[in-house]
Amino acid sequence: MPDRRLAVFYTQSEFPYKKVKYTHMIVKVFIGVALSVIALTGCGPDTPSATLVTKHSSNEKIFHKIDPDQPRVEQQISVLIQAPEEYEFGLGKVQGVNMNMGYMPISLRRIHATEWQATLFIGACTEPRMQWRVSIPWQSTTTKGQGVYQFDFYTETN
Repeated sequence: MPDRRLAVFYTQSEFPYKKVKYTHMIVKVFIGVALSVIALTGCGPDTPSATLVTKHSSNEKIFHKIDPDQPRVEQQISVLIQAPEEYEFGLGKVQGVNMNMGYMPISLRRIHATEWQATLFIGACTEPRMQWRVSIPWQSTTTKGQGVYQFDFYTETN
């Protein structure tokens, strides 16, 4: 005949074990849901290339356009800058944002009273989609105002 105390011990010891197992399952589900929410809210659709006529938020008088609309590596990229006639641009640079590739100088040439043009050749990278930042210093000859005009664009491998 089994001892009654032993039966009570087994029943009491199994209950906390089941409770701990259930609590572990709840914690795992909670952590899984929390990580999923964080991952999904952190992801966003890829932003399209800034290739249409775009103004920079810090200077509402300077605009740029990139041709072709979707630049590719190792192909000619033309940048057209529109700004007031009294603006002068210095030597700019383009550098990688999502991968350090150094920087390449950009020289703008005036093609009209309010338009400047630069031609870029961007090298290939191991990233299939590369983000680039163009920085061009500017100065107003009439107001002596100055700053750096910046914009980002993306290239894709061929």
